[in-house]
Amino acid sequence: MNTVNKITSSLIESCELCIDACVRCIDSCKGKPGMADCIKYCERCVDSCKDCIAANESSSLDRAVAMQHCVDACYNCAKECEKHEHDACIKCAEACRACIAECEMMLA
Repeated sequence: MNTVNKITSSLIESCELCIDACVRCIDSCKGKPGMADCIKYCERCVDSCKDCIAANESSSLDRAVAMQHCVDACYNCAKECEKHEHDACIKCAEACRACIAECEMMLA
């Protein structure tokens, strides 16, 4: 596997981990008062990570756009999740920050 493929695989893996963490966070926050924004940002993050994966798997010309959207969504999600002390929110924020780092490395 060449270096570009390894980096792309790492990005995709990071997005998948972020999606998993966001889904767990959504499930954990459902029905809890004051968690509507957390759920909303997690849902947006899931969608952006899925788009980022799709763009990178297809070698789309819109890869940079998809990665920037992913960074933005992950940033907003992490910022919101960091306001909460729930275990799922903490893990979600960590996964979002890791995904941001991977995307930014690819965008550099």
